[in-house]
Amino acid sequence: MHSDDFFDLVDRLAIADRIESASEVIGDFTRAWGLHNVAYAALNMPAPGAAPRPLLSVTYSPEWQKHYAQSGYVDLDPIVRAGLGGILPIDWAEIDRGDPIIRKFFGEALELDVGANGLSIPIRGRRGEFALFSVTSDQSDSDWRAMKRELIRDLMVVAFNFHAAALRACGAEEEPATHLPLREASCLRWKALGKTDDEIGRILGISPHTVRFHLESARARLQTANTTHTVAKALAVGLINMSYEPSHLIPQKRR
Repeated sequence: MHSDDFFDLVDRLAIADRIESASEVIGDFTRAWGLHNVAYAALNMPAPGAAPRPLLSVTYSPEWQKHYAQSGYVDLDPIVRAGLGGILPIDWAEIDRGDPIIRKFFGEALELDVGANGLSIPIRGRRGEFALFSVTSDQSDSDWRAMKRELIRDLMVVAFNFHAAALRACGAEEEPATHLPLREASCLRWKALGKTDDEIGRILGISPHTVRFHLESARARLQTANTTHTVAKALAVGLINMSYEPSHLIPQKRR
């Protein structure tokens, strides 16, 4: 997916305040990547004046949704269990299928058009909510492995921005944005554009070691798992701007 198109998509998600409008944006994302299904499920979503409630937006077939509910799969779904137990992206191919019940689960999911491969992003909010954002693909295993390396960064950014839109749809107040020093924000912005630490260092006139220091500082400040997670969260809460780079952070060429 071209970077300009991707960040235009992120901007559209940033102003979405209804699940329906956010889901339309995600439709464009799935088509651009050639994905098969997308699913967002959230628990304990805050609702002012009401009890926390679940939220669901999926493109899975009605047959799978009905079978999932009737079989009580929410209690044994290995993807949900993995999400509840960690914060890193979940590659469905890496889930242990030694248990016959888990093999049956994935076999039925494949038969009912869920998709041959999948990635899920767990999201934990400060209000106590938990969400899982998943995409699936019907590509061959080799094609999926090749695509996954490029997809995962974009997917984390989209997942956190979709969750922010879901919170707005629930009427939740925006979280106060954590301040990022300009150097940290600049390093994250260039990371979002796919630059390496060495390339960012050359752009900003600093060493790769200093770039890594700023990235790690931003990660600790935002309480995220890794750099990709940090970029995703910074974009979701508006801490980095993809439309411009502050000119005073770019070394001026000598005349």
